[in-house]
Amino acid sequence: MIRAAIRLIARQGYSQTTLARVGIEAGYSSGLVSHHFGSKEGLLRELVRRIAVRFYQDQLRPATDVQSGLAALDAMIDTYLDELQLRPERMRAIYVLMGEALGPLSEINEIFVELNRDLRAVVADLIERGQRAGEIRSDIGVDTEAATYVALLRGIANQWMAEPKCLDLDAVRWSLKHVVRAHLAP
Repeated sequence: MIRAAIRLIARQGYSQTTLARVGIEAGYSSGLVSHHFGSKEGLLRELVRRIAVRFYQDQLRPATDVQSGLAALDAMIDTYLDELQLRPERMRAIYVLMGEALGPLSEINEIFVELNRDLRAVVADLIERGQRAGEIRSDIGVDTEAATYVALLRGIANQWMAEPKCLDLDAVRWSLKHVVRAHLAP
């Protein structure tokens, strides 16, 4: 049911996706979707939770936990952009939801406020680890740099999803790593 919801949201957005349509897309009854998730917002919360947990725990943590400083930030860039290329439908669904959360569906905004906070906290931790290791400048504002870093990743992802053939993701990946290193290295 989650995969069906991801497909539908990626194609038509959250506001146009109904529990009945999710049930049909998944091959189940709409009643089963309602029974399992309670509401459309319940389905959304579970969808975002599963995507975030899989990304953070299954991909991001293993890629960054064994490294520190700039190498960990490089690994995060790779992990984020790899996720974009390997699971474009999942990423598109998240970005569609983020956009809708800013508009008429402000009731789902809190979900993305929390998601953004979590991602910035992960980046802030990587920066602080790098500072303790002497690999990242100590005179920077960790929270500001974390927000900037996340904005760079999200901006690249947004541009690539809008026009994948226009953006050489490998070249952008290299450039982003270079910019981050030039800015943060002591």
